[in-house]
Amino acid sequence: MEALKRWIKGEHTPVEIRLHLALLAVGYWGLIYCAFRGYTSLHPYSVMTHTLSELGSFDDRHNPEFYWIFTLAMVYCGAAMIPIVLYIRRKLAVVSEVGAWVGSLFFILGCVAIILTGLFPDAHGKVFGAWEYRHVHMKTAVTIAIGFGVGILWHWILLLRDMVTRGTFNAEGKLPYLKLMGPFSVTLPVFAAIGLRLEWRYLYAAIYAALYASREEMSTYWGYVEKGFRSFPLLEHLSIWGLTIFVIWFAAVLPYELEQSQRLRK
Repeated sequence: MEALKRWIKGEHTPVEIRLHLALLAVGYWGLIYCAFRGYTSLHPYSVMTHTLSELGSFDDRHNPEFYWIFTLAMVYCGAAMIPIVLYIRRKLAVVSEVGAWVGSLFFILGCVAIILTGLFPDAHGKVFGAWEYRHVHMKTAVTIAIGFGVGILWHWILLLRDMVTRGTFNAEGKLPYLKLMGPFSVTLPVFAAIGLRLEWRYLYAAIYAALYASREEMSTYWGYVEKGFRSFPLLEHLSIWGLTIFVIWFAAVLPYELEQSQRLRK
């Protein structure tokens, strides 16, 4: 029980964090594979023509019998990531207490959004008012991109600034910052691909309409933005693959001993 409490608070030992990361990877991708197998027992599926979210759609043309496995996968992933985010925050507190908290809040926002994308699948059916499940799903999917996108960039800048100004991790073996920057090599190219694919003129128009025009006009422009992403499903797959690889890799390479020495000094 004490070990579980420490896990929830992100106070893992080196062995425990590796076990937690393994459980996240195997559990999440194992469930996704089961949802995929369920989908393909009913319909053909390809990462080039189908989004990951369609594994969780209960629409008849998608995954009406096994959509719940995708829901379970997303809820599990979001919930399992939160203690890892707290673990990352504790490790980076030696760089900046405030900066680590800000970064963790963005990541936790993304984790909650992951859970919600599972609870509100990409499917037709009224939730409340004129809103359907797919409408809520798209909003929460965008929140994942905002939470983890901003959070990853924030942590990247935090480490770059520390490398130039303080060198907190310089004592952690050879080329410590190169090791810490490794996980960002997975996500930054994905960000670049999203930037190239994004219909910026429609995004700006949607933001402007949200601030100064009508909700209907904003929805129209936002629909064009969504259409651009839906026309290239592989990008969604690359994003979630890159995200899970980043979280696992980044948590795995953060030094454990440095935080322990900081505690002893206090």
